[in-house]
Amino acid sequence: MLLDLLEDPHEIRRICIMGRNCTLNKGNNNMECSVSHEKQNAEEEEEEIEMLLENYLQRCESCHGQAERLLDSAREMEDSIAVSLSSRRLEVSRVELLLQVGTFCVAVGALVAGIFGMNLKSYLEEHVLAFWLTTAGIIIGGIIAFFLMYSYLRARKIF
Repeated sequence: MLLDLLEDPHEIRRICIMGRNCTLNKGNNNMECSVSHEKQNAEEEEEEIEMLLENYLQRCESCHGQAERLLDSAREMEDSIAVSLSSRRLEVSRVELLLQVGTFCVAVGALVAGIFGMNLKSYLEEHVLAFWLTTAGIIIGGIIAFFLMYSYLRARKIF
């Protein structure tokens, strides 16, 4: 709007005569105003209004530029937050995977204990040392399985 005003000298002239005594002819919609006969004074007034409009235009462009910079900063902040949240989700997924590997290894040990807990004769229950060897084997086997799975996941760059 300011650019349109600045490009049209008739509009600037109409702004200059707005506060004066004007009469509107209803027949032809012409406006007649009492303007001072000093042409120099009228031109100075038009230049002053034009300079004011240019000043407002510069301020508007400055505000527009600053608003665009703030909008870009907000978009960059939004992207940064999205990356941060994604990183947190990845950390949670890694912990979840680690817990699942541990649960798998404990489940394998529980499977072995369940097999030995069935009411079948295997003649291992007659030896006292067999209980401790089986328990140690289950624990050591679970730990070895956990570290094997962990090293496999590390080699595949999942961890």
